[in-house]
Amino acid sequence: MNAIKRSFLIAAVAVLGACSWVALNPEAEDVLVLKPYQAKECEQLRRTTSQVLDKVWFVDRSPETMGEELTTLARNTAAEVGGNAIVAESEITEGKQTFIILDCQHLR
Repeated sequence: MNAIKRSFLIAAVAVLGACSWVALNPEAEDVLVLKPYQAKECEQLRRTTSQVLDKVWFVDRSPETMGEELTTLARNTAAEVGGNAIVAESEITEGKQTFIILDCQHLR
């Protein structure tokens, strides 16, 4: 493979690694993303673990992009189970993150 093709392939993988492929469901648009201190008055409904790819081929994906996708997946799940907020319970590890789904009556 010549240098130009190799450079193009590396650039394409890097761009794909930064792309987000997770869509927010319309019913999840009102699900809030809270910090732990903001969730003190909320009822915990359940936990959910979201997972996305942490690499595209051999290139690590952007932590910011993964974080957005993981949060979107958690918001979608919260809407499905009747929650109106989520709070991250863990850091992102190998493309996984755990969230607490909450019912915050005072925010409805």
